[in-house]
Amino acid sequence: MSKPKLPYNPYLLIYRPESYRSDIDFSLLAQRGIEIKYAENKKIMTEMMRNREAAAVIAFSESEDNNAIDFLRYLMRQHQHTQRIYLTERLEKDLIENVINKAHVNYLLVFPLQLSVLEEVVYKAFKRYHVLTQPQRRYNDLAGITADLLENVNKYRSEASTDPLTRLFNRRSFDKVLDQAVSLFHNKNIPFSLIMIDLDNFKKINDTFGHSIGDEVLRSFAQILQKTLRQEDSAFRYGGEEFALIVSGDISKNIKQLVNRIRDQVLKSFIYVEMNEIRYTFSAGFSIMKKGISGSDLIEAADAALYYAKRHGKDRVVSFKETMLQDN
Repeated sequence: MSKPKLPYNPYLLIYRPESYRSDIDFSLLAQRGIEIKYAENKKIMTEMMRNREAAAVIAFSESEDNNAIDFLRYLMRQHQHTQRIYLTERLEKDLIENVINKAHVNYLLVFPLQLSVLEEVVYKAFKRYHVLTQPQRRYNDLAGITADLLENVNKYRSEASTDPLTRLFNRRSFDKVLDQAVSLFHNKNIPFSLIMIDLDNFKKINDTFGHSIGDEVLRSFAQILQKTLRQEDSAFRYGGEEFALIVSGDISKNIKQLVNRIRDQVLKSFIYVEMNEIRYTFSAGFSIMKKGISGSDLIEAADAALYYAKRHGKDRVVSFKETMLQDN
């Protein structure tokens, strides 16, 4: 990406505590013509900003407390035009709410991060700083940058509802979608079913081949779900190696067929690791929404069916109705 032609000499200030370690080599940005300065604490950075205001500031997340967010909030009040960029290794609802609502961060970046992405964001920040400090600039420049910011906000919201590893909806999204489905069932009699899925012997895969391979298995299974389900169905990473499917419509007689289609795709899918062919299976339990029960009742029933499938040999799909018949 070429450096924009700006009629001033902006610089990037990086707030990086001495104890923080990052894989990003900022010297590569310097080689591309970006002036960079560093500060290890708030006092040093405040003095530097007093002498010469930075067009943009990067702050690193700190797992122990909210120092970086608090500092960016302070910076927003003292230097309202300086663009605030926040780097983090995690995306969680509370974090996103803090960086957007408390620190009003302009750009949120998540590790691992490509240099080209960082460079693009820095140049966008420089350009926006110039527009804000040069009010005679054309309004369409600001409109274009505002569109970028809105796109980023929508991206943050999407990431807050999505599991970063599998790109499926996360547990938080599951709770919301299930509540909506239950409401539609009771108010408009729109049927649906819940399927709970657990990968068999997943711990053994992690212990034998490592967590990176386990992650690859989870991603592979998530892709199979996305390809197999209908558009009106939803797939979620419920937690760990457990997944949930909310299947819309009156297909209670065909749920096993749906799960078996997923199983067929899993049988065709495998991962090679050092000449080892990794294959896996899964167990599933499902329950059909009925009048007089709640969302939590439905989860409990589907979980009971899943547990029954795990106890009776794994690699199978069981309905809650079947468990009731067998137990009786």
